[in-house]
Amino acid sequence: MSDPITETDLLAYVDDQLDPARRIEVEEHLAQNPGAATRVMADLKDRDTLRLIHAAPLPRPAEPTLAAAIRLERALGWRDLGLKLRRIAAVVTLIGFGWFAHGQVGLGITDSEASPKPPAFVEDALHSHETALVRARMASQHGTAAYDPAEILAATGIRLPTLPEDWRVRDAQVFPSRDGHSVEISVDADELGRVSLFAAHVPVFNVIDPAVARFDEAKTVYWQTGQLAYALTGTGSDKAIERAAVRLSRTLQ
Repeated sequence: MSDPITETDLLAYVDDQLDPARRIEVEEHLAQNPGAATRVMADLKDRDTLRLIHAAPLPRPAEPTLAAAIRLERALGWRDLGLKLRRIAAVVTLIGFGWFAHGQVGLGITDSEASPKPPAFVEDALHSHETALVRARMASQHGTAAYDPAEILAATGIRLPTLPEDWRVRDAQVFPSRDGHSVEISVDADELGRVSLFAAHVPVFNVIDPAVARFDEAKTVYWQTGQLAYALTGTGSDKAIERAAVRLSRTLQ
């Protein structure tokens, strides 16, 4: 039985100070605790913001600002208040340099958040869907309807949602993806018609609620739980596909 996840573990996770085994335990804890996951994601964003800002050559802050920062650093213990101090530094830097990071990394309400660009795995899901349609039209490419979620989990580490009883699996394939294995399930989904369920490993831990991405060929509803990403692609109505995706996502909670 693993040790309980502590605040120190969460701080070390944000600072990339954990060994791979402990990182997996922390990510499992975050997947089961949405509140803690949201807080850790905010800390990760602050960390990446500072890295991006300090990677670019910036003007030297005014001497009074430097002196105040030094006094503050000496007065506070960095271990207990390190994350808070980094947040303060990020805000001061953004204000002092005219919201430089606002346009670079998307803090606050931006045009990109009003019309967000889908994550990279959504493009992989669309390509997998198109490949599944091509396979379905080829007499030499026989579908594999012997769908076994437990076997897929054991072989790839990808946990798949529970499908509705009236959905009929037509094909199930494991594909390579940019970040490891992915799984493509081709399904006859009642009123939705033929849809594809895509699942894959992704490199960045995140929690994303189901969201719609529209393409000329089809539409995709995607979501993410920890370091597993999912997408449901088809040609049905936005609302119908979104309802189905939400239903699937809830089986993973």
